[in-house]
Amino acid sequence: MRHRVLGRTGLRVSELGIGGHEYRRWLNPQHFPGKRDMDEFLRTQPQRNSLIGRAVDAGVNFFDTTLSEEAESLGLALKALGRRGDVHVAAMLVSLFRQLETSPRTRWRQIVSEGVEGRLRLLQTDHIDVFNIHMPENNYSRDRLRITLEVLGEMKKQDKIGAIGASSHDPRFLAEIIRKYDCFDSVMVRYNYHLQEARDAIFPLCKALDIGVVVMKPFSWPYYGVSFTHFCPHEKGSVKPAQASLRWILGSPEVSTVVMGVNTLSELEEDLAALDEEGRGDEKLLRRCLNTAQSSRGKEKLEELVRDPAIDIRSYAKRAIESESKA
Repeated sequence: MRHRVLGRTGLRVSELGIGGHEYRRWLNPQHFPGKRDMDEFLRTQPQRNSLIGRAVDAGVNFFDTTLSEEAESLGLALKALGRRGDVHVAAMLVSLFRQLETSPRTRWRQIVSEGVEGRLRLLQTDHIDVFNIHMPENNYSRDRLRITLEVLGEMKKQDKIGAIGASSHDPRFLAEIIRKYDCFDSVMVRYNYHLQEARDAIFPLCKALDIGVVVMKPFSWPYYGVSFTHFCPHEKGSVKPAQASLRWILGSPEVSTVVMGVNTLSELEEDLAALDEEGRGDEKLLRRCLNTAQSSRGKEKLEELVRDPAIDIRSYAKRAIESESKA
């Protein structure tokens, strides 16, 4: 495992990190909808402990969590393994600005501080290395950003959080905030062979201001929530598609770490093998995947995914079909 510095946070993070959403797929096939079964959560926790333990043993030291279940699961795993001191943990509050927008202004500071304290409890830690503002482009206002940053700054002085970051699907909006306020130590943005906007929109700015870059969605393209690997069967003797995507992303020197969604030990081992050789990912392979996904064969594959009860991305495949039909 190789490491890179996460900008001015000073953290040395593994080139490959683990993202959060996949933790929840172990618990709920439809990902977000539905009520959590706590008995199932606890029953399956040892499997996630093993997955996280293997990742840490392989040198993975950066874990991002978004949903509360992800933070709770990671906290349980790190406690059971005794490995909290070996890793850096990122957390956030989902749709924070939306919550502030629908709450009295007098409660804004309390909402932010209680939210951070809640994540600390779920993670079973007294310190979160990077605390991200989730999608500031949604329900944005200068006052909501200002008060959130003030509260996070106070909690940073108390050493409850280390760095202040932002997680966004809109790199151009994020870049405008950075130009105006220079308020983030790191950013987490989408960047892959299909979604390359961040390279021009925000990477040069991050380099100039020493802001760390975390890449999310390395596989979720060209359809949100559906891995591109569904559209490109492995060719014998060649690099696997997921490995090609990771190598391609890490070919950008501005990137500090890529957070992957991982469901199984076999997926983790395949991803780790991407680091066996240095160099740019196979763009020809990635281009074939993209062309297939956007072809009639790709649309047929989406239909197959919608009908497959064994696949946990049926809702995303259906959404992709509906989106394509409107285009």
